[in-house]
Amino acid sequence: MITILTDQATNSLGQTLYQKLAKTGQNIKLFCMDDLHVEPCYACRGCEEKTYGRCVIRDDADLILPCLVRSETIIVLTSIVFGGYSFPIKRIVDRFALLVDQHYSYRKGELVKGAKERFPRTQYYVIGIHDGADPEEVQAFRQLVMETIQIAAWAGRSFALSHDALIRKVAES
Repeated sequence: MITILTDQATNSLGQTLYQKLAKTGQNIKLFCMDDLHVEPCYACRGCEEKTYGRCVIRDDADLILPCLVRSETIIVLTSIVFGGYSFPIKRIVDRFALLVDQHYSYRKGELVKGAKERFPRTQYYVIGIHDGADPEEVQAFRQLVMETIQIAAWAGRSFALSHDALIRKVAES
């Protein structure tokens, strides 16, 4: 499965990418985070202590996280904001802790405590639109994504492109 996460500024590109990938016959899910209600992670440790692998916050992350945990590839399209993800994307990325902790896995329709059973490793690609961002912000963004990849023990990389360059790349593929 491939899961695509977008913010409002990148949703039209996400839709285009979704349509192109759908023609290949793959199972693809597209989520525009601006259209969903995802609370930020409050670092309450409820997923570790109270509900064991399940976030105590009940919101639309309950729809997204099961798709992410079953995905071989996660593609994130985001605006670069202050050297990081856009705010709607950041909220779901912070909740990735449930996916990357090797003590959790996906069984019988829900996240449960127990060793991961997924192979091969998840591919994680983040495409940041840097219109108006200075070079230091773009560098910070790339480092942030690489840190996420390293912590999660995933494979992947980041891309930082202008909106026009990204439209050309998607159109060419």
